[in-house]
Amino acid sequence: MKKLVILLIIASFAMYSANAQDDGSGDLKSKNGFTILPEAGDIGLGINAVPVFGYFGNIMNGTANNTIGFNFVNGSNTIYGKYFLDATTAVRARIRIAKASTINTEYVLMDQMVTDPFATVKDHHIINSTNVQLGAGYELRRGNGRLQGFYGGEALIGLTSGSVNYIYGNKFSPEFTNPQTTDFGANLVGGGRVEEGKNGSTFALGLRGFIGAEYFFAPKMSVAGEFGWGFGYNWTGSGEQTVETWNGLEVESATYKTAGGKGWAVDTDNLSGAIALIFHF
Repeated sequence: MKKLVILLIIASFAMYSANAQDDGSGDLKSKNGFTILPEAGDIGLGINAVPVFGYFGNIMNGTANNTIGFNFVNGSNTIYGKYFLDATTAVRARIRIAKASTINTEYVLMDQMVTDPFATVKDHHIINSTNVQLGAGYELRRGNGRLQGFYGGEALIGLTSGSVNYIYGNKFSPEFTNPQTTDFGANLVGGGRVEEGKNGSTFALGLRGFIGAEYFFAPKMSVAGEFGWGFGYNWTGSGEQTVETWNGLEVESATYKTAGGKGWAVDTDNLSGAIALIFHF
């Protein structure tokens, strides 16, 4: 039923399109005189069209608590846009710059010679991450009327990294050689505990060709989809982990390396299966 409703919505767009006029010069205009297709200097911003179609479909079938989503085109929090050099060429860009820090805090009993069940200290687990995704490309366009084809190429790069730090309320000492410590899931190793860890940074590089189709159902508003084929390569550097233990006389810290890796692939894609809704302004 929902698919039928979405088809009806698309059909209504097509009926609306029938009111467009072409003066013979190639400048397609709506019945109100607005230019339909993008022009030199226009910027296009893309979002995922599926939630939008689903919203209007749910209106028609009476779905309760209906909501609409302004979602990223490819589902990876990457902003997708383009800048038109003229009516038939555009440069494309993708960007995501993310940095996050999370602190988890837990209480544990304080180490004491005489235990007081109400005396506690805090353990902290600090997680830091960085995710950068950038892309740039060149797009060529052709077509007649509202239906436009496009093709071109783009380069993509990405960088991800992360680290963890642990701050413990109870310290190693001759009296407490096995201090009470929160188990955060990966911080207890053998007879010691992790102080800090650094993931090896992962760098990714991609080269991609693409081809697709775009339909303008209203002035400067379109739906588009594309296929691509490209090469991707990624490599991860070595990381490290610092662990503190009690050696029988004192606390000592040792740093261990963690291995990295690399890989490559050549494959076709469909931009995560998304249909893009693109606004031009």
